[in-house]
Amino acid sequence: MQIMNVAFYGSAVQKEWLPAPVAGLSFHKIEEKSKLPGTTDLLVTLGGDGTFLEALELVRDSNIPIAGINFGRLGFLTGCRPDFIDRLFDAVREGNYITSRHTVLSIEAKGLEDQIYPFALNEVCVQRLSSAMVEVDVKINGQPLSTYRGDGIIVATPTGSTAYSLSVGGPIVFPNSGVLILSPIAPHNLNVRPIVLPDCDELQICVKSRGQKAQLHLDNRSVIIDPEYTFVVKKAPFTVTSLTFLGNDFISALREKLMWGFDKRNGGEQV
Repeated sequence: MQIMNVAFYGSAVQKEWLPAPVAGLSFHKIEEKSKLPGTTDLLVTLGGDGTFLEALELVRDSNIPIAGINFGRLGFLTGCRPDFIDRLFDAVREGNYITSRHTVLSIEAKGLEDQIYPFALNEVCVQRLSSAMVEVDVKINGQPLSTYRGDGIIVATPTGSTAYSLSVGGPIVFPNSGVLILSPIAPHNLNVRPIVLPDCDELQICVKSRGQKAQLHLDNRSVIIDPEYTFVVKKAPFTVTSLTFLGNDFISALREKLMWGFDKRNGGEQV
């Protein structure tokens, strides 16, 4: 019998919590910043969406699939409840799941790779660090688009469309849409709005600031940058694979997590 090697990751994982040995299954816990063994067949994250995002740095371009168990709050990426863990491995072995491939953003800048893992699953974000606004020049494939003045900008993937980008007025797009979303944060020039572009495009971004510093965020990781700071954002040459199970698909998540169609006038019914 072929053994399924399963790795667990997240603050909710306790060594004594790991399942008892089961025929055909091998379990082990991955510590933060540890290297994921190449023999891993499945990575299970236990926590919230932030824990799932941290898993990007573990799986990298290995194509090892991730299944997220939600021990957090919203749990858009980690749709399974904790009680699903008892059925998870049977569902995987029986093929009762849907595979989703998530676009990853690649960030290229001089010296950046020495400071931070230069990839993001949800979004790349530039933000002001002081009370002074930032100016962000954006070019698409070398053609000037706009100078954004305000608190910053977000470049989001379809996966990230329901995260920070949504909170600043960006659109919700389906995970396999093949697009990127560029959203301004509290823009001072009111004639700019979120824009959707093909994910084959390359964005050249130059950050200026009246303050001495600014912030560059890659999902839940960040570095401090000096103006003028220039970098390139484009689709990475690899994707991240996640497993979703019955009742935990994207449309179900919209209806349950974001209360899509909820109408208080009709007794709280979804329409």
